[in-house]
Amino acid sequence: MATSQVQHDQFGNLLRALRLQRRLTQEELAEAAGSSVRGIREMERGRVRSPQRRTVVLLADALRLAGSDRDRFVALARAERQPHDGGTVPPDRPTVTVPGELPSAVPDLTGRTEILQRLAALATEVAAGRSDTASVVVLHGPPGIGKTSLAVVAGHRLSGAFAGGQLFVDLQSASPDGPVDPAEALAGLLRSLGVPDSRVPASSAERGGLFRTLTRDRPLLVILDNAADEAQVRALLPAGRGCLALVTCRRPLAGLAGAVRQPLDLLDPAAGRALLAAIVGADRIAAEPAAADQLVTLCGQLPLAVRIAGNRLASRPQWLVAWLVDLLRDERRRLTVLTAGDLGVRSAFEVSYRQLDPVIARVFRRASLIPGTDFAPALVAVVAGIDEETASTALEELVEAGLLLTLGDRYQFHDLVRLYAKERLDAEEPQTRRTAAHERMIGWLLLRTRQAGVMFEPDAGRADSPFDDDRAAAYWLDRESGNWLAALRDAARRGRHAEVVAVARALHWYSDANSHRHPWGEIFSLGVAAAQAVGSPRDEAVLLNFLGWARYFCQDRNVDGLAALARALELARRIGDRREQAWALTYTAAILVRTGRAGAAVDHSRRAVGLFREIGYALGEQSAASAQGGALAALGRFAEAAELHRGVLAFHGRGTGLSRTGAAVARAGAMMSLGAALAGMGQLRDAADQYARARRVFHRCGATFSEANAVHRYGLALASLGEAHAAAEALRAALDLYAALSCPWWEAQTLSALAALAGAASDPAAARLLRQRALDRCGELDAPQVRTLRATLRRELAGS
Repeated sequence: MATSQVQHDQFGNLLRALRLQRRLTQEELAEAAGSSVRGIREMERGRVRSPQRRTVVLLADALRLAGSDRDRFVALARAERQPHDGGTVPPDRPTVTVPGELPSAVPDLTGRTEILQRLAALATEVAAGRSDTASVVVLHGPPGIGKTSLAVVAGHRLSGAFAGGQLFVDLQSASPDGPVDPAEALAGLLRSLGVPDSRVPASSAERGGLFRTLTRDRPLLVILDNAADEAQVRALLPAGRGCLALVTCRRPLAGLAGAVRQPLDLLDPAAGRALLAAIVGADRIAAEPAAADQLVTLCGQLPLAVRIAGNRLASRPQWLVAWLVDLLRDERRRLTVLTAGDLGVRSAFEVSYRQLDPVIARVFRRASLIPGTDFAPALVAVVAGIDEETASTALEELVEAGLLLTLGDRYQFHDLVRLYAKERLDAEEPQTRRTAAHERMIGWLLLRTRQAGVMFEPDAGRADSPFDDDRAAAYWLDRESGNWLAALRDAARRGRHAEVVAVARALHWYSDANSHRHPWGEIFSLGVAAAQAVGSPRDEAVLLNFLGWARYFCQDRNVDGLAALARALELARRIGDRREQAWALTYTAAILVRTGRAGAAVDHSRRAVGLFREIGYALGEQSAASAQGGALAALGRFAEAAELHRGVLAFHGRGTGLSRTGAAVARAGAMMSLGAALAGMGQLRDAADQYARARRVFHRCGATFSEANAVHRYGLALASLGEAHAAAEALRAALDLYAALSCPWWEAQTLSALAALAGAASDPAAARLLRQRALDRCGELDAPQVRTLRATLRRELAGS
């Protein structure tokens, strides 16, 4: 390009940058300077060969330029008016250059409004020369999250604040040839600032020094895209107080001092839909809203994936959104489908993967075998065949590389990255190794789950346990539930029946304190089937009792619970197992009370007490006595019930061999039963006190369902005492707990109680709404007490 044209472009770029910085349109600047709009447009485009001095002065006045800014503006215009006579500028003479190197911005960036606002505020402070303002921002996140798109859009929006120009450097951290050398990048930056090749220093240090000199008093915006590490970036940061550097990197560059770090998150569903609509057309997305939501979900809310999906739809106007959704449902093809032209999700992940150390790459591949959504280093160590310390280091490296996400002190894959890891595992490791790693992981999970469950068993030997106490075991079981439950299912499918039986049996006492936290119906069903497969009738009887408890207590399936317990009782009688007979009778008594057959429940529980007493099992005897007390209370024999429950409470106040959590939950359960008996006797304040005490214990133990039940009964007691406001507060707290656990029957009862309070407070509209919600929560449940409540609610709604 001719030198004269370079100068024309330089003046035009500066004029445009200054106009935008003042937030002026071309029309507004023309009016202020007494010029024409066409003249302004031609000057900005570099088509005016010799702007008149008077025009330049008027423009400087209109732009409110003063001092060195005005001198630079006028001098650059004067340089344009110098005759060149076809000659050239001497090659070693530096030119005044206002670079404008930003690539084109995507027109449809979505979901980044808050970040753009923060960047704009920061740019304003930097442009004002604030010494206490960070001048480096690191935009970091995993592949495909939209770092470059955001940086470029931000650069265009902020360019008006940086009249000295905008520089853009692709540092190519993801290039197969390796990242750009800082010395090479510096040479390019110097050329962009008008330094001729002949004056670019040879050494990296000298180049850096010259770059800092040229940027010290110049307001520049520098975008350093695809940075590899801190060392690459440090040498390329401008020195001026009025300069801002935006750095994009998969890593947060924690070693870069004084930088602001801005992580980029996945798009929320609304932003994902907005991006699709911008690419495909709002009408097309509005016509299939459900399919559009599914598409965003299948893209993992990753901006690159959503953009590719949108591009594919845009290039095929005859496609329904639902057709693309169907294609993406196949996990084996999803990464291939998410390719459009030279854009591909797989290739974005490939770049990071190929830079991994071999051990870290193996950790990445093998972690895809883990069935749960998140995992800890210990499990990764097992599946990768390395020690836990090495696994921890590798996981952190994968986070730094943008291939793993963190969840507190745990790790997780993005859905699409997991698919890529599975692809690499299948492609790079033989089936024998994959199978061995999987089997090793399943075996370890089953063993550790059984060891954790044993910590809750009465008088269990815990000397060789990896857990310090039952609380540590509960913590592990809660955090790893997605993994150990998947391992149990896998073991059941693969015929590892003895291990399934052992794990299911070991979890019983843990389930008592965590009744609604895990799918106990499924877990104990797997145990029953495994016991049948190995031909162990005693294990089958034990697990049928556990299953009966889970069905009635956890799932409100009373009929199914009775069926399982009847099988347990028959089997236990056949093999002469009095202990399991007694447990079957005890659980059956509890269901009989629920279903309105308290007389039969008294008989069943007394027989259970006798059997437990015969075999000298005091813990079982007290459980049966508690069931008997509940049955007596249901018959109105509250004093007898209270006496039994006081005895049970006293028993659990002594050493019973239960774990610390188990003993506390048992005591709180006895408080609840005593409270119910006291309420029946009219001693409502004493009953409320028992419920309040039980609630505190359940809360400390993490027994959420039992806590909800205690708060519920406490609220009912307060309502009976006439303390309506406190009662409503307690019932709302119980409702929140039940809803979090998805307990529709208990939600319905609580809503009905709240409706009664609203009705008593002369708020018929609120009462009606609460009754309708209660009726909805009754749903398809079918039990005598549910049918009774449903009929009551319908009658009340009809009369309101």
